[in-house]
Amino acid sequence: MDEHSEEQLHQSKQHLIITVSIVFIVLEVVCVVLRFTSKFVERLKFGWDDALMVVGLILCVADASCTIAAVKYGGVGLHQEIIRQIDPEMLVTATKFLITTPLLYFATVVPPKLAILHLYLSIFTDKMLRKICYGTGAVIIINWLVVTIAGVVSCRPLSYYWTFHGSCIDINAWLRWGGFAHILTDVVMLILPMPVVWNLHASSRLKLGIWVTFLMGSVGMVSSIIRFREFYVTDVQGDVTWAASTLVVWAEIEGGIYLIAACLPTYRPLTKFLWRRVLRKRSQTGESLHTGTGHRASQLRPGLGSTHNESKFPWMEASRSEEDVLRMVTLGSRSSADIKPGQIVVEHHFSVH
Repeated sequence: MDEHSEEQLHQSKQHLIITVSIVFIVLEVVCVVLRFTSKFVERLKFGWDDALMVVGLILCVADASCTIAAVKYGGVGLHQEIIRQIDPEMLVTATKFLITTPLLYFATVVPPKLAILHLYLSIFTDKMLRKICYGTGAVIIINWLVVTIAGVVSCRPLSYYWTFHGSCIDINAWLRWGGFAHILTDVVMLILPMPVVWNLHASSRLKLGIWVTFLMGSVGMVSSIIRFREFYVTDVQGDVTWAASTLVVWAEIEGGIYLIAACLPTYRPLTKFLWRRVLRKRSQTGESLHTGTGHRASQLRPGLGSTHNESKFPWMEASRSEEDVLRMVTLGSRSSADIKPGQIVVEHHFSVH
């Protein structure tokens, strides 16, 4: 073995691939569980978006599992020449996994993006905005179908992937441009709510809060752009198992980020619930200390905290304002006849003491 091959023998991205896969499996499961927990504590109805998130989680976990299997049984993350020396049959296994993994990747981004569009449809009543939402959803689904069909029938026979006997399209082009629609639809989904939020008759703080909620659902665009760049500069038809290591990592990251991003806007009820518990515990601790020193215990406001704590933390009073308890209305929770076209639908909950 020459010096160059000896150096390659010690190069490996397998640990990185497995680490990323495991981390994202854990993050995805935790985020989806927190999503359902948040809806449970707020007693919100479960809808089609929640079903989509379950499907998205299954696809993401399947994608990560296939990637781990490709590393273990196909040698992905090692140089192709090294695998030939270890076991040439591993290359056949690797190429089979590298057919399945891109198909799963293209599928993983669909459910989370449709779930975000479902959120848009549940709060926007303007006909044009709703048509754009439906159109964007149609583009996402059609792109997935076209890319999937192209991946399955692109090589004749399918065994070309591992035998290289037959004919096939440019696999690099398929991988690079198959996901380009993700970026375009992300841009649409990011811009879509901006005019409505901007025209709301509300404070700047409230507008910012709503806009950040929508922005959370679009952070997948960043990973999509990075993934597109990595796919564009990588030649997967060269050193297959080595080049694929970069592609599978970024494909996993993109799918996982989309899933996590679609969960983030739903966490507000859970964070409010946990924060109220923290305030209640602090107020109870303060009351015990006052009682122990002979002072009169401070009177607690139900579920919020003591007057002493509120004076100690002035911003707490502001956080209890009408704006801070804004909550998006889920689809079907209000009659559409009560909503005028062009409105963004929100609910305000506040109490009088």
